[in-house]
Amino acid sequence: MQEKCGIVGIAYKKPSRSFEFALLAARGVQHRGLQGAGLALNSKDGLKVYRGTGTIDEVFTSDVALDFDVPNNWIIVHCRYGTYGDYDQTNLQPCIASSPKGEKVAVIHNGQFAGLSELKSKVEKLNKKIYSNDTSDTYLFTQLLAGSKGKSWDEKIVNSADKCSGAYSLLIGVGKDLYAVRDKLGIRPLFIGKISGGFMVASETHAFNKVGGNVEREVGRGEVIKLNNQGIRTLVKKGKKSHFCDFEFAYFSRPDSLYSSGEDSNVKDWSSFGSFRERCGEKLAEEKPILNSDFVVGVPSSGVSLATGYAAKLGLPYRQAIIRDHFDPFGAQRLFMRDDDIQKISSRVLGKLSISPDLKVWKDKIVVIGDDSIVRGNVSKKVTETIFCLGAKEVHWIIGFPPLMNPCHLGVSIRSDGELAAPKYGGDPVKIAKKIGATSVNYISNLGFVEAKYPGVKVILPKNKNEIFVANGGCGGCITGLYPVSKNGKYYKNR
Repeated sequence: MQEKCGIVGIAYKKPSRSFEFALLAARGVQHRGLQGAGLALNSKDGLKVYRGTGTIDEVFTSDVALDFDVPNNWIIVHCRYGTYGDYDQTNLQPCIASSPKGEKVAVIHNGQFAGLSELKSKVEKLNKKIYSNDTSDTYLFTQLLAGSKGKSWDEKIVNSADKCSGAYSLLIGVGKDLYAVRDKLGIRPLFIGKISGGFMVASETHAFNKVGGNVEREVGRGEVIKLNNQGIRTLVKKGKKSHFCDFEFAYFSRPDSLYSSGEDSNVKDWSSFGSFRERCGEKLAEEKPILNSDFVVGVPSSGVSLATGYAAKLGLPYRQAIIRDHFDPFGAQRLFMRDDDIQKISSRVLGKLSISPDLKVWKDKIVVIGDDSIVRGNVSKKVTETIFCLGAKEVHWIIGFPPLMNPCHLGVSIRSDGELAAPKYGGDPVKIAKKIGATSVNYISNLGFVEAKYPGVKVILPKNKNEIFVANGGCGGCITGLYPVSKNGKYYKNR
């Protein structure tokens, strides 16, 4: 299971050298994808593309820089974790295709399209090559876009986006123009703003911080934006009700990235994901107080805010007795591993995480550990085992996301519920605690999670309790099984 991807796009008012600048911005979304990286840019010589497996620093070496650090009108950078499509070279992005007139188009994508069988059949009708059943949905979309009808690329892109459903944030480069496209429900994040001499679009606001840019707003639901030397222009906006991914809140997005409180809201009023996670900790303190705890500790990085919020609310000591080892080979990576690497997670836990060996810290202590979620249970089981070996009396887990019960077809690579810990035990926290060897496991409630997102906003309480996420502008299908858009592309209607 893994995140979708990270994307960054930059368009300039006049051709500029932006290779290093773009990579710096892309490092701000590197955490969203570690399996592959790629870029495309438009220069006086036309479209230039480079892709490879690994992180940004592994792919874009000094030799690559010599060839790609050239003046360009726009540049797009992609950090990949596969969601649909295998992990081979053919599925690395940007995806490139040519129109019947020979015009090349480059596409990078964060998310997952719905109705994939229909996408495949349309591509086959264009007589385009489909490499295998594991050909990525981004490749399919790019081929369809290149072969689509329209008097201009504006028309082609607007029409192609309108015909698609699912979860997608796209950056599309063709000629001297860059386009930003977001799905109609706003399931995947996408932000737009200004940099010196031009404009930038990125998956998270932290990318703007990396380069001193200014976030202006989020790209609207169903919006198609055109960026070039003339400025920014919205071509169309056909959004539906917002259904932003709730797992972005709990885990994927960096704690220092911001999220919007509404499409028309002022950036000054936005909150950070770290603040949201602290509020989840406070909610858990109200719902599941463990008052006899000796101290609270968060699992780095996304569990720290949760744990500090919990400790502060209950007046309990907080100790960072678990730290992230950035110098271990796996220290810089997230343990949310891709699904062809599941068996290696347990062996890597104690490489990435360093648990204090000081016996005085743990001996006979009642410990509360905070984490963003329990996916398969590999990490929590290994951490629990280690802390008990160090002499702890009790180990309690507080979890900032309700039990993950269902697969995701909207951009998170949970391909079956068989990958998850919770469904095997009916979501019962007592049985899950036994599975990982802990004294207890305490999940935040669905209501508590929703309340923490937008404090002060009245929560809609639907008759069908499973609709609480879709009724309140989220997507919690991995929790309840109710998705705002189905696997075949049908939109959900609240009953």
